[in-house]
Amino acid sequence: MNTVAQVARQLQARMRGKDWRHAGKLPGQRELAGQLGVSRASLREAIAMLESLGLLRSEPGRGVFIVGHDERRPARPDGRWRFHGRYALRDVYLVRNELEELAAAMAAGAVTRHGIARLRATIERMRVAADAGNLVAMSEADRVFHVHIVEIAGSPMLRDIAEGIVDVVESSRQLAFADPVRVREPIDEHLRIVEALAAGDPRAARKAMRAHICNAASRVGVVLTIPGG
Repeated sequence: MNTVAQVARQLQARMRGKDWRHAGKLPGQRELAGQLGVSRASLREAIAMLESLGLLRSEPGRGVFIVGHDERRPARPDGRWRFHGRYALRDVYLVRNELEELAAAMAAGAVTRHGIARLRATIERMRVAADAGNLVAMSEADRVFHVHIVEIAGSPMLRDIAEGIVDVVESSRQLAFADPVRVREPIDEHLRIVEALAAGDPRAARKAMRAHICNAASRVGVVLTIPGG
């Protein structure tokens, strides 16, 4: 787990504590970074992650507020989308679909029993995290699932392209977990991808991955139509 995810987990745990819940907001970032023993840059990244997940809300000049469970609802995520001024979410999901469909198809021809076991383990981690209401852990397991597929595909070029857009992709993924009604959907979608990979069926793997990406887009209010699809 990277530093930002570790900090986000610490923040999520403290957000459930009585003191922070009573205050309804986080302490100032200078004070909080000192308490956690992390840089302010890492803290800001962790806060951005929790905002994408719908757990925090920043208000300029007022601070960072905790979003209660009863306040979480499906909504247009423009205010939480870190790259709003640079990329349209629809474009991000379109590019993700092309890259991840290809990765899934390539992985279907190269996956081993060990690879399937690793993917299933990430799905179980997602299920456990969902049961505990731990969105940070669920998002992290989701990230690892997709990283594993690219690794299994075995293409250094595909891996480098994925790593080059990792921040944008991570933020788009996190947004899709903010809807509490649909938060468990990725678990079943991942299972269908793994079933296609285990069958060694590139066409089915592409289809399952496309359904997953289109559904993820729909969870943030984007109706994704694949050109030529």
